[in-house]
Amino acid sequence: MNKVKATKGTILKVAMWYILILSVFAGIANWLPQIRGDAPEAAVAVDLSSITPEKLAAMGKMIVFGTENPSFGGGGVPIGKGQCPLCHMFFQEQKADRCPVLIGEEGRSNNRFKEERYKAFASRLANGEPNSGVKPHAAAGGQYLIESEYCPNCYVVEGFGIKGTNDQESPMPIINKPPILLTDTEIVAVVSFLQTKDDGDFTKWTARDSWEKYWGKPLKADAAPKEGEAKAVAAGPPIALDTDTPEQIVQKMTCFACHKIPGISIAKTGMIGPLLIEKTNAPNRIKSPEYQKAVKEGKAHASTPREYVIESIMHPDAFIVPGFADDMIKDFSHKFTVAGLDKLVDHLLQQDAAAAVKEGLDRLPNEKEGPLKKADLSSPEGKPVKNAATPKTDEKQASISGQGVGGKF
Repeated sequence: MNKVKATKGTILKVAMWYILILSVFAGIANWLPQIRGDAPEAAVAVDLSSITPEKLAAMGKMIVFGTENPSFGGGGVPIGKGQCPLCHMFFQEQKADRCPVLIGEEGRSNNRFKEERYKAFASRLANGEPNSGVKPHAAAGGQYLIESEYCPNCYVVEGFGIKGTNDQESPMPIINKPPILLTDTEIVAVVSFLQTKDDGDFTKWTARDSWEKYWGKPLKADAAPKEGEAKAVAAGPPIALDTDTPEQIVQKMTCFACHKIPGISIAKTGMIGPLLIEKTNAPNRIKSPEYQKAVKEGKAHASTPREYVIESIMHPDAFIVPGFADDMIKDFSHKFTVAGLDKLVDHLLQQDAAAAVKEGLDRLPNEKEGPLKKADLSSPEGKPVKNAATPKTDEKQASISGQGVGGKF
């Protein structure tokens, strides 16, 4: 009888233990971000014959933030198809200072094209800006905003150029080219949002008229995206999955907007964050005096290259690479599955200086290691040649926190 009671007691305890374990796993599953199965986002179809300025501005807000009601906090920031909030501040609650603040931009735009600095850019680029082919010729505030989207280098706000370029080159990508690829109508929508967001005064709205006067032709409905183009533009579900390729993860997490990464076709133009060659970077960064100081202060904890890269993604404020600011988004811990994180880390740890040179990629002037053309690529780590010169940088630019993103990697 006692043996039977003991057996029943054991079975009951085991059952209760399994129920507890299942409850814990159920709780974790509900706590983790839920994965959406959305189809890739393509260009929004717009009837230009009937769309109102208000609807265009609302469409622009969605392109900027991906939501009608953006909220900021905890290092997170809503990011829409245009990727704009990665660098620009639209509202006081937002933290972003890598590029000019866009609060009150409608008012400033009415003076930019009148400045002697703008006239100097227009004169220097009279034959066309090399990357976009655009000749700066804005004659009104709305036209200046339109021009800025198609040709960021047509005018660079002083203090916000790429370091080492004397504020002649902008870190902003050309928005109507890959990988962002906004359409003409979408750019007009973004400008509509910029012109009206601060005070809701639609008497100031000129976006469509400004586009047509700037380009000298009527704004036409956007053509249907070509096969495969929608996928290249889409932000997609904001979760890095084990089924994603490294390229898809970089697209979802918008790494391409700030970083250049060998082996990733869309990550060739980022001019805000460090070049991500972690087979070269990570071992050297861990040994650096700056990182060891962060370790002693209890901020950083990595002892291997893999731990360093994971820490850089999950806890970007643990260590700030010299020359960059603590601006990297801090909510990636909610956007990766474990397998998705491993896949991206594996790719980054395979990239070294030789891979970057092969693809024509180089470090930014912010990076103290200096350009790769000064590096000894015969060594496995691609270490810089001893006494290699580091480009001089403008002191004013160096003081602008908008020159680096997160200081990571």
